[in-house]
Amino acid sequence: MTLNLENILYLIAAGVLLFAGVFILRFIAKFAWKFLRVALIILSLLLISGYLLGLLDIGLR
Repeated sequence: MTLNLENILYLIAAGVLLFAGVFILRFIAKFAWKFLRVALIILSLLLISGYLLGLLDIGLR
């Protein structure tokens, strides 16, 4: 591989993209975890209220 200016710029851009990708991935993971946590809380509240109101028949042994 010849090291001309275009290839050096591509290597720098790839390094910057890899470095920024770690932070972008962390942000996406935190964002997705917030939505998942809220969805699980809402699901558990719906299940509990449905069981208490008699809408759901959950067989507990």
